[in-house]
Amino acid sequence: MKRDLTVLLIEDDEDDYEITRETLEEISGVSVNLEWIEAYEQGLERLSSSEIDICFVDYRIGGRTGLEFIRMARDNGVIVPLVLLTGVGQHDIDVAATEAGASDYLDKSELDARTLERTIRYSIAHADAMKALASKTELLSTTLENAGAGIAAIEQNGVCTARNSRFNQMLDAVAGEQGAAQDTNKAAHLIDRIADSLDTTELSEIEIGGLDDGAVYAVSRTRTPRGGAVYVSIDVTQQKAMQNSILRAKSDAEAVSRAKSSFFANISHELRTPLHGIIGFSDLIVREAPTPILTEYADQINQSGKSLLDIINTVISFSRIESGQHTFNDETITDIRHFILDVIKPIQNANPERDLQVSVDVDASIDALRIDQYALRMIVHNLFDNAVRFTADPASINISCKRMSDGAGILMIVDDGIGIAEEKQERVFDAFYQADDTLGRSYEGIGLGLPLARLMTNAHDARITLASVPGEGTQVTVAFPLDRTLPVIADTHGMTEANLQSGRCGN
Repeated sequence: MKRDLTVLLIEDDEDDYEITRETLEEISGVSVNLEWIEAYEQGLERLSSSEIDICFVDYRIGGRTGLEFIRMARDNGVIVPLVLLTGVGQHDIDVAATEAGASDYLDKSELDARTLERTIRYSIAHADAMKALASKTELLSTTLENAGAGIAAIEQNGVCTARNSRFNQMLDAVAGEQGAAQDTNKAAHLIDRIADSLDTTELSEIEIGGLDDGAVYAVSRTRTPRGGAVYVSIDVTQQKAMQNSILRAKSDAEAVSRAKSSFFANISHELRTPLHGIIGFSDLIVREAPTPILTEYADQINQSGKSLLDIINTVISFSRIESGQHTFNDETITDIRHFILDVIKPIQNANPERDLQVSVDVDASIDALRIDQYALRMIVHNLFDNAVRFTADPASINISCKRMSDGAGILMIVDDGIGIAEEKQERVFDAFYQADDTLGRSYEGIGLGLPLARLMTNAHDARITLASVPGEGTQVTVAFPLDRTLPVIADTHGMTEANLQSGRCGN
């Protein structure tokens, strides 16, 4: 107990004041400063004006009672310990004092130093505990009210013990009625509805939408150890609007992409039909032209028509694959080296004047690839064609197929050409993008070679990467997953895994 105490006595009888003063003086080890006030109003004013450690209140104060005094003091926010003094000990007065907010109740006839000391000590300790509790409660209330979500605490019996304004706002929105949360019965009914919805879903939260104000709330529930629950509601209206906007934008973009692909496919088909006629008749003119000059002209028409047909076929292939209309079939392609040579031969023949040094190396441990034949042909064709077009004579191009340490296979095409600037190396995989986009660019192409190769590789769970240094060359690598690279595993009869799948027998 404190060694220096300021005690206030509200008492209209001087004799009782003297008895109280003398009894207080008998308490050893404590210095007591006793203040005596006879009037009701002055007593209330004194309690509110400065620090008082404890206040004793007589049961009768003039024409009013100490119970009224205590009740009024508590209503005014006084937290000082208040002890009721009465001349007659009665149980109903004791109960009434406790209900009014008294810290204790003492019978004057039994008042002595020991009892008074004990009452003072316990009343002050209780008041200190109540102050600490009030401080924590205020902190909790402030935290609860300023939380970024609606929060409600529900006991096991369904009684709501705490609820902040954000949760009330959600309840009002669900009820479609302002102030519904202030109605205890309505609030309990709404929370029961939310609980039922959470009970019938396997998810940890539910989404409440379709409200009059257009708001959307995500509500979750966490069980407490004593069987209660804590509900958390978050206003996700803006997030849902943003998600819907993104989904609409994605849907619109996909629709535009499909329309674009459909347009390219249709227009390419329409162009291809007359081109076949141009190419066919130019072939006849080349064979039957009466003069060399007409033969040359017809040959130019023929070559230009075939070049344009190649472009159209490329656009059609890209459009069909991009729109998901092309179906790929897993095939076992054996003799990889021969396959690669067969693909690149037409490109070499179309460039007879070029000084091309081409090497093809295939790891002996790779017997076959499991991939769509058309896809592999297009991958090799496009990568090799790029290497030829962007490499000056004498051009050195190496095509290799090797097995990595993890067993997966890689197809690699390396050239010593002009290279690609670092900031453009990822963009060259974008459809129709040209690393050199000037009107006077030196290299032909429509910008679909690498994008088409990427589509083909992605369709087979493979991955294509590019590394390049301007002025030194470019390396393009296609990494095939392990299950698409068939190893050479000879059995006692000289058969390999790829042989068995293709029906070939090794000698």
